[in-house]
Amino acid sequence: MKKIVIVIFDHFTDLDLFLMWDILGRNKTDWQVKILGTQKEHQSANGLVIKTHGCISEANDADVVLFSSGKVGVKGAIANPDFMRAFSLNPNTQLIGSICAGSFILAKLGLLAMGPATTHPDAKEELQSLGIDVLDLPLVCKGNVATAGGCLSAVYLIGWVVEALFGREKRQETLRELIPAGQSAIYERLIETSIRDAISPKVGVGAILENRLQAPSRSMPIEDDPV
Repeated sequence: MKKIVIVIFDHFTDLDLFLMWDILGRNKTDWQVKILGTQKEHQSANGLVIKTHGCISEANDADVVLFSSGKVGVKGAIANPDFMRAFSLNPNTQLIGSICAGSFILAKLGLLAMGPATTHPDAKEELQSLGIDVLDLPLVCKGNVATAGGCLSAVYLIGWVVEALFGREKRQETLRELIPAGQSAIYERLIETSIRDAISPKVGVGAILENRLQAPSRSMPIEDDPV
């Protein structure tokens, strides 16, 4: 069973956590998802108190690490030396992603050095000021590192993760319950296109996923592919 963790902090954006948590939490057989933080509980930007399942250091042993967002929360997390020092992530063996301003945490950890990336549109110029090539795309993937921009792009981020781990059919199954009635074909094209457009340049997981999108009949798990 794969281990997926979502990292939060005080003043995290509610939807960024809850959408990823809800999508991933519905599956109880293929992966385990946990919410990690520096404290036993964290308060969201809208005042909700969320209990965590463990310390952020557990992210170092996870198969997938996803960073939440928060205009105020991210700045506080980055300014906390204990928060930043806790991570020893390996993009060669882990899938690592962020939503919106969570990209700034990836940048500070040195995971966006090779670029490109994306973030919330309101934070684009600030991320560019760090020397990051920021694209106007909802999802940008470079190898095993992915950034998503805009709360609803969590659908694409999770789609990328699930397809990378288990293939296209599992991704479709995972996202199916979220799709508005009568629009399954529209959303499938949108999701596939968004993942395909996110993969640049074609390396690592990106190359594997693009091959799957071009040849839908192939659905080998990513662990069976060389990366």
